[in-house]
Amino acid sequence: MSNPTRYPNPLKLGILLFSEGVQFLDVAPIDMLGMLEKSYLAACGLPQAMVDSGLDVEYHFINEEGKGPNPMTGGFKVHVTHGISDCPPLDILLIGGPPPSYRPSASVQEFLKEQYAHVRAFMIVCTGCNPAIYSGILDHKTATAPLALLPMLKEEAPQVKWVEKRWVRDGKVWSSGAVANGMEMMAGFMREEFGHKKEIVEIVLGMSDVGVRGVDYSEGARKEMPGMEMANN
Repeated sequence: MSNPTRYPNPLKLGILLFSEGVQFLDVAPIDMLGMLEKSYLAACGLPQAMVDSGLDVEYHFINEEGKGPNPMTGGFKVHVTHGISDCPPLDILLIGGPPPSYRPSASVQEFLKEQYAHVRAFMIVCTGCNPAIYSGILDHKTATAPLALLPMLKEEAPQVKWVEKRWVRDGKVWSSGAVANGMEMMAGFMREEFGHKKEIVEIVLGMSDVGVRGVDYSEGARKEMPGMEMANN
């Protein structure tokens, strides 16, 4: 296991949104970090010593224009706090999945490269790999994506070392497969990066029942995925 990264307090967490829409469940992993916040731990009635070891988190909801609310699937709309031009330096940036046809503008690509230079964790869920590919951040790195898209991605982005995993880490780049795998990725992230807060991390993961599936797909799960053959034709 890698040495835990010491994050500042408060922790600046950015969530990149897209005006074309974002899969709501792709950004749900931020709530896992939210469960480590002092206010949540206190609400759960945990001992004060555990509460004091929790996090303070600043949430930055970002889109290109800095205007909102930003649409998401399921009819959700998210309040936007920053545009890419006025977003402060972040500690963690999470990119949820835009529509597969999304192509990032030059401004978004530059924003991603600038934030990547100083974030401590660059997290990608599902089709969030798309803007990361275009910005060059995944070049020569190990990454994953939804199983149904991997055959196409291996052809279109051969500079990336694609693997069939629920989630994978390469340095400060964390990537996951489809939707729910982002939750598993966040569980792995919490265990690795907040290992010095192991007690509250495991309490939170136990309460949410996340982080028990591991990184490898079983053969049965892969064969049972609906739409795989259609997506690859």
